[in-house]
Amino acid sequence: MKVKSILALTAGLTATGSVYAACPAGTKAESFKIDNKEVCALQGTYKSDLVLGADKVWVLEGGVFIGGDNTESASITFQPGAKIVGKSGSDFLVVNRGSQIFAEGTAQAPIVFTSSKAVGERRRGDWGGLIINGNAPINGCGNVALCEAEGEGSTGLYGGNDAFDNSGVLKYVRVEFAGNEITPENELNGIAFQGVGAGTTVDYIQVHMNADDGVEFFGGTVNAKHIHLTGNRDDSLDWVNGWTGKVQYVVVEQYGDEANNGIEADNLSSPQNAQPRSNPALSNMTFIGTTSEAAKGGAGMLLRRGTGADIMNTVVTGFKDSCIDIDDTETFGQVKISSTVVSCAKNFELEAGDVFNIQDWFLGNATNKVANPQLNGYVPAAGSPLLGAGVTPFDFYFDEVDYIGAIKDAASDWTVGWTTSARN
Repeated sequence: MKVKSILALTAGLTATGSVYAACPAGTKAESFKIDNKEVCALQGTYKSDLVLGADKVWVLEGGVFIGGDNTESASITFQPGAKIVGKSGSDFLVVNRGSQIFAEGTAQAPIVFTSSKAVGERRRGDWGGLIINGNAPINGCGNVALCEAEGEGSTGLYGGNDAFDNSGVLKYVRVEFAGNEITPENELNGIAFQGVGAGTTVDYIQVHMNADDGVEFFGGTVNAKHIHLTGNRDDSLDWVNGWTGKVQYVVVEQYGDEANNGIEADNLSSPQNAQPRSNPALSNMTFIGTTSEAAKGGAGMLLRRGTGADIMNTVVTGFKDSCIDIDDTETFGQVKISSTVVSCAKNFELEAGDVFNIQDWFLGNATNKVANPQLNGYVPAAGSPLLGAGVTPFDFYFDEVDYIGAIKDAASDWTVGWTTSARN
């Protein structure tokens, strides 16, 4: 009996110890479960590395910061299949300058940032979002040696002089039901790339049902491939403050209840020719807008405030206001569009003060087309003469292509398996 009692006592201690030791140092074990998994809470600022797996659910409590600002740097690693949840608009994850995030999922096991609410009860804005701050160049400071800015929602400083700054990896990552409007001019996006550098890897990301913009680039030089933006309330793809990255393969799908522009692109409000000037190169994009009966809507591509852009191999269809709207004198002459098809009730927004006719300019490039009736879906029929062949982009970052739009055909639909279309 004595031996059995000692063994029983030892087993009890081991089991009890496993409960309290299960959550990593610096995290807190919660008393409830999600998906029948133990829940560990992340809180405050982490100045040592974290590795978080798929065996637990990780809940954000308030603003969670990785590293100090270019001091006491740390990394946070999420293993394939990891699930991270937020409970309120004030719950968000920030990777500070000098620190890194390694979130590398797979098509079979994506990394998911989502609401803590049950399926069927989730809504846009249930939690804050993902913010990455980097040391790459931004504008808006005038002639100063180091331009930096404070992120929306008090999410830390970003900006610097390292164009190749490396904030880590996002691959097969889904961010859903996030976003928080602190004020109308101070909002959290699904993913905010704030001064993020070209050393960062971004490939296969989805932002779904966000309360503000899907993805926004605040300056920086980061590049990205395979972006899926669905059901976001405001703009889907947004940039400002001198972003000069490259992007290939973007699918934007608006939902009729809430949506604004497919792209909202700025350089700077004043001066609009600030350097570095926003001037990304973007290829193989498909934008599907709301119908004309939608309660809210915008333009497929709103390019303004001095931004440049080189847009290729793109399809824009179904937007309520127009397919293309180019504003401000400083913007005209900075934008190139080629191998692109537009099909909206109003294809071009022609406004007083425009320095040239957008329609004439667009059709002056023989590779561009206006298609009627409106296109349906985002997977064109193989060999469709309407869409024609794409052009090979000019930079080594881009894949060579022979088609326009984000997806060549159903057999090569890269959104299958790891993305979601659930609306609650």
